[in-house]
Amino acid sequence: MRLLKLKLHNYRCFGNNEQIIPLDNITSFIGNNSSGKTTALLALNCLFSNNSSDRILKRSDFHLPKDMKPEDLEVQELYIEAVFTFDELENGEDGTSSVPTFFKSLVVDSPDGIPYLRVRLEATWEKSSNVEGAIESRIYYITCPEGEKITEEFKSSANRKDLDRIRVIYIPAVRDPSKQLKNASGTMMHQIMNSINWSTTTQEKIKTKIQELNEQFLEEKGVSIIGTSIHTQWESYDSDTRYSNAQLRFNSTDIDSSIKKSEVVFLPTVTGKECKIEDMSDGLRSLFYISLVDSILDVESKIQQEIDTDYEHISFNHKPPILTIIALEEPENHIAPHLIGQLTTNLKKIASKSNAQTVFTSHSTAIIKRFDPEKLRYFRLDVNDCTTRVRSITLPDKEKLADQYKFIKEAIKAYPELYFAKLVVLGEGDSEEIILPKVWNAKNGDVDTSGISVVPLGGRHVNHFWRLLNDLNIPYITLLDLDKEREGGGWGRIKYVLEQLIQNGYELLQTDTGVLSDTAFSEMHNWDVNNSELLQSWINYLEKYNVFFSTPLDIDFLMLECYGDIYKSLLGEKEGPRLMIMENGQKYQKYIKDIENTEKTYSEYCVRVADDVRHALKECGGDGKTYSEEQKRLMVWYTYFFLNRGKPSTHIEAFSQISNEMLVSTMPPVFRRLIFAAEKALKEESNEDCCARKMDTV
Repeated sequence: MRLLKLKLHNYRCFGNNEQIIPLDNITSFIGNNSSGKTTALLALNCLFSNNSSDRILKRSDFHLPKDMKPEDLEVQELYIEAVFTFDELENGEDGTSSVPTFFKSLVVDSPDGIPYLRVRLEATWEKSSNVEGAIESRIYYITCPEGEKITEEFKSSANRKDLDRIRVIYIPAVRDPSKQLKNASGTMMHQIMNSINWSTTTQEKIKTKIQELNEQFLEEKGVSIIGTSIHTQWESYDSDTRYSNAQLRFNSTDIDSSIKKSEVVFLPTVTGKECKIEDMSDGLRSLFYISLVDSILDVESKIQQEIDTDYEHISFNHKPPILTIIALEEPENHIAPHLIGQLTTNLKKIASKSNAQTVFTSHSTAIIKRFDPEKLRYFRLDVNDCTTRVRSITLPDKEKLADQYKFIKEAIKAYPELYFAKLVVLGEGDSEEIILPKVWNAKNGDVDTSGISVVPLGGRHVNHFWRLLNDLNIPYITLLDLDKEREGGGWGRIKYVLEQLIQNGYELLQTDTGVLSDTAFSEMHNWDVNNSELLQSWINYLEKYNVFFSTPLDIDFLMLECYGDIYKSLLGEKEGPRLMIMENGQKYQKYIKDIENTEKTYSEYCVRVADDVRHALKECGGDGKTYSEEQKRLMVWYTYFFLNRGKPSTHIEAFSQISNEMLVSTMPPVFRRLIFAAEKALKEESNEDCCARKMDTV
């Protein structure tokens, strides 16, 4: 048995548009604060918690529509529906442990379909003289297939005894395992410990030992003095015969009371002392709490084995749930980074059990990147109506586009921070990761504070990243290399971007100058690269769609054009590109920087420039005919710094010499336009934050 999906309607931040959340054996809810992740876990808890108080609905559980005051709402309805499937039937197993309980309530879509179960909580709130209003709720089995209209004839009342065979263990973000071990009523440990089938012999032995301990305790002179004083003084306060004989006792006289005082201790280590849970750090306590849940599931598995094998003496008077759903808030809390890997392994282990599922929320990129994107559900508060929307992660077709699927999957696992960004800037590589944050910081402060993620995924398969971000409703800007005269660059790059945008639903071939025919578009990559005016017009056109280009080559060349003197100043006296010069019949080695500072022309230098132009434009590229003579000479330095030397280290060193004031006043124009587009996107996004804050106050 497995929870297949959760449906929410008008529950807290989930509004009138039903949200369906598909669930796997292990599923992670991700998204920014106040996006509804915890609410979804609490919805599950409201249906299946063992604690009856968790299942009580309040006024605040009913969704308050945007721009409506609580006092203006007369009536509101909500529902929470859980849909379960029976994998054991699909896998050819008998399903004897789960199917009989719910057999009469199962649903099938077709004669040969796999049965499934629909459990639905429906509730109505109405304004009344009571401050909280009047709330009525019922839990039903829905006996019609999904997609059909639900009428009263398809509702049958769900028995709580049967529903208890499905258990949700909600683990809050702040976890206290010692509280669980103190066996307060309704806790996991209380239920298990209280169900032990103690043998008569053991009960008598324990009772005898406790009595002996109490007698020995009371014989101590100091204890006798205290006990007598308590008895005597109490008599002077109250004469009620029920409570007249006050006595001091070391412990209880029955086994039930004794086990309530049981606790876990950690045996003496090198310190020679026992350690208790209270002595642990917050992180270790959090881990131990999760391990406690794992232990309960393990014990229940053994109990079920005893029941199935019909042992003469069953160790526990406890019937384990058919399915336990672990609803875990932020497992990463207080956990040291080096323990994250072990934690995720253990969560997956719990989820692999036949009687368990795991659903958890997380803000930790260290955890998220360890799970396949298919296991993630993205929560986002919709700016239009201030309600939560839930999306699965969109990947290329695994069968038809296997290579693209693998690439995209691994790429987004490597950069999970994009899920939490207010704005994603897609670049092509390491250089963009270094340069763009520096440019933004100079004008607007830290990118992290602004909620911007710079992600180097804008080159290969960029359309899939656009589709993913569109589906998640995360704004994005793309900075690509124009690669003019490189193979596939220039017009080829413009055509590629247009193709990808069209695949994502944009109609882009109708321009200010008319409609571009399919034939003309198919030949765009062969258009004359010398027509710089036409090329620039298409670059400007694509900026309307937040696609920018580092021109004429790439971002490294762009920086070198703008700050060439600074990059050259990084070199020591004996550093930089060199050249063998024939002069007066003798060969001399000269530095390029020295040659450039003279008015003398060297044929060897001209050859070197031509060679480095070819290196910069790469194999199958052009000869630099669209570049100025100054740009061609700069390609010598481009080759030295960025083809033969490390890009990241070079840019980092250069920025140490570029002040924020200088960067703001001299940055390349494309950066200015990109920043303006980013500021605009963030301004629009800030309205969503206002909605989130409003939701928190409702």
